[in-house]
Amino acid sequence: MRSFITLAARDATCMSADEANQVALNFNHLISAYTDELANASLTVGFEDYSDSVISLIDAGCAGPLPLGSPTFASRAAFIAGQGSQADIPFDQLNMWYNCDTVFLRWRTTLNFTTPAAEFVTGIIVLETTASPGSAQPWLINTVYSEFNSGAWLVDLGTFVPNCTTTSRRMLRA
Repeated sequence: MRSFITLAARDATCMSADEANQVALNFNHLISAYTDELANASLTVGFEDYSDSVISLIDAGCAGPLPLGSPTFASRAAFIAGQGSQADIPFDQLNMWYNCDTVFLRWRTTLNFTTPAAEFVTGIIVLETTASPGSAQPWLINTVYSEFNSGAWLVDLGTFVPNCTTTSRRMLRA
């Protein structure tokens, strides 16, 4: 994994590389090995999560109750209710970068889908944090922006069956 440090001197308002790695690990575990305890320890009460990719999956590609651009989870409590009720989604961190208060992740799911046209699902996550001096987690996740190939995810779930004929590929390139 690569990371970068801002040129500003290290101070209490900027996270260190170890702290950025901990934020990334906390988020990974929230998705791949969820516990309410970790959610309460690593997310702010005012936590918000934005992902048009997740909204597209929830709505199965149709207009649904959550319009694109709205929060997928508008609070920590909503995240706990939603993420705590679904199966864990393991993923590998491909890259991690950070600045004073934000961690950026590039990831790929490690789920083993059995559909014949299974696709790797890769995405980007931006984790905006808030300093929490003196707590077990010195940086709490306040806002998440996440996008990934939801079309590939729908193929992997068997919800969408691709039509990969020569004609359909030419139409996509037009």
